[in-house]
Amino acid sequence: MFFFKNYEQSIWQLPIKERYEKEDVMTERFLFGKDNKLEIYWAPFEYINPDANVIILGITPGWTQMQLAFNYVRKNIGAEERKTMLRNAKKQASFGGKGIRNNLIEMLDGIELNKRLHIQSCAELYADKNHLLHSASALRYPVFINQKNYTGSNPPMLKHPLLSEMIYELLVPELHEVKHAVIIPAGKAVSNMLSDLVEEGKIHNKPILFDFPHPSGANGHRKKQYAEKKEQFKQQLKEHFN
Repeated sequence: MFFFKNYEQSIWQLPIKERYEKEDVMTERFLFGKDNKLEIYWAPFEYINPDANVIILGITPGWTQMQLAFNYVRKNIGAEERKTMLRNAKKQASFGGKGIRNNLIEMLDGIELNKRLHIQSCAELYADKNHLLHSASALRYPVFINQKNYTGSNPPMLKHPLLSEMIYELLVPELHEVKHAVIIPAGKAVSNMLSDLVEEGKIHNKPILFDFPHPSGANGHRKKQYAEKKEQFKQQLKEHFN
């Protein structure tokens, strides 16, 4: 399910700016769903790469990623073919901002994903080797609680009707479409959700690097969790790509 056409006219109406503020795009015209203090906004994260070798699966695009994607699309709408524009917007925004992408690349290189993909560094996944990557989120569109980034646990994703609907109706078909890729879930909340989907028989993707830590610098346990699982992740990748 894709909704770009529903919001295309509203994108054209946005001012072209170097950086958007929340009042520019967290507006009624981009509101996708709402339940009390929880709000979901549509954002241009609809590109799917079915031929990817790896899926990096976040929780949901945060505000930084949302504004990066809108910024790219507003500047390039009408100049680039739609599929190319949405692919480039995702490449620009995925895990963008505050050093989080650098942390992720360092962690991926540390488990030798670059070696398995025959590239120098996983930094190339966000450059000329982007065709090997499918960037995705458990919740495709940005979710906020009290206008702050949703962190994946309160409420639990599969316990809230709007969030679980997004997972079953958008994420599950998306993972079926990119069915040969290894899944690297960013953080405990995404790992737990995927584990539930596997138990329910909704997804059959293998392997999944369960308990891969979220790369955010705010994750104080990241380095310890990573060190504990690093050799296991290496082995899973070796078995998958051999």
